[in-house]
Amino acid sequence: MGKGSSVIVPNRLRFTNTTSFPGRCLMRRRQFIQSFAMAISVAVGCGVTAGEYIIVGDLGDAVEAGEVVLSRSSAVLGSSTEMSRTQIAEGRFRLVGEVTRESMGRVSLVARDVDGNSQGSVQFILEPGEIRVGYGGRVAGLTAEGGPYNQQVVAVWRNTPDYHRVLDDYARVMGAKADLEDGPERDALTEEAIELYNELTRIRRDALRETAMSDDDPLASLFAMEMGGLGGTAALSRLDQLQAVAALPAAATVLRARTETGIRMSETAQTVQVGSKIKGFSAPGLDGEVHDLDDLLAANRVVLIEFWASWCGPCRAEVPTLKAAIDQYGERGFDIFAVSLDDNREDWEEASLEDEITWTNTCDFKAYDSPIPAQFGVLAIPMNVLVNAEGEILAKYVRGEGLLDKLAELLDA
Repeated sequence: MGKGSSVIVPNRLRFTNTTSFPGRCLMRRRQFIQSFAMAISVAVGCGVTAGEYIIVGDLGDAVEAGEVVLSRSSAVLGSSTEMSRTQIAEGRFRLVGEVTRESMGRVSLVARDVDGNSQGSVQFILEPGEIRVGYGGRVAGLTAEGGPYNQQVVAVWRNTPDYHRVLDDYARVMGAKADLEDGPERDALTEEAIELYNELTRIRRDALRETAMSDDDPLASLFAMEMGGLGGTAALSRLDQLQAVAALPAAATVLRARTETGIRMSETAQTVQVGSKIKGFSAPGLDGEVHDLDDLLAANRVVLIEFWASWCGPCRAEVPTLKAAIDQYGERGFDIFAVSLDDNREDWEEASLEDEITWTNTCDFKAYDSPIPAQFGVLAIPMNVLVNAEGEILAKYVRGEGLLDKLAELLDA
């Protein structure tokens, strides 16, 4: 089941002129109906049934065999609902289903190899008609083309000369970096790659924000917001405006719930700082027992509260470091209390066994709606907090060698 995390970033809101509100209301409702009719008519013109979506994939030799999974975000931040899946054969696949006005919106498609490893994903707008998924190379990854709304929301930034220019530069730098050993030259390329990646993000964000704030089509504005065009209180205000003048699909309700959760957690995160004290909590483990953080604090000098999930690649890549930390400092008063943000027991259990996790490992299957990550203002993972026996925060976001260095500072003396 594909999952993701979301960081909500407030943006400035441009309010519309309300003096002509009644006329604009009628106009936008008409535009909404006409826009959906356009999507239906395009689908019919392509030779498919009205309301039917067809996702056709050709991944070449990038993923010759495996499966693709189509999912969409749920109202629970960090969670998603699987819609469909199918096998990849000789690099190709085909998904067919029904979509209504109410179910139109952003979806995610992930491709997995025969071992179940993700080989890339792509987000696009699910709507009547045909969507073509391909492989754009190691840097661009999976791509999706087709569908009037998908083209309107995505092509506006992805098909621009500026975006392609920066993407080519980014691919060049990443390729050069891969051929170098650690050292000053590789570090310089890393800095350049970060700058180029940020520029790609800016081009995408600015184009999506412009569409989100446009008065031309409420549906396009909503879909642009789903793709990251607006966040935080700006997104909530814009949703209020759109829902006042148009009947929006279910995606609007989901977006509102996820945004409100993100705002609450962002506010909480500001209070979770080094030097502050945390409250104890408990959660069920794989063994069926309920584990209490206070018990672990009482038995140790330092405890790492580690937030992770089966679907979080960077989280699982950190497991070898966590094992090294336990090996080196477990007998000196260090332990780990892991909290999974999974919402499916099978996914959590499978990842836990595969990674051979031996420390306290818990999950309540509420993902970001759990009161535990909410208490720490967890907006995205990986995230962790290092605390002493009294529950005082000693460090946040300690990973890799940084974690081992911090433990050496605290426990080697």
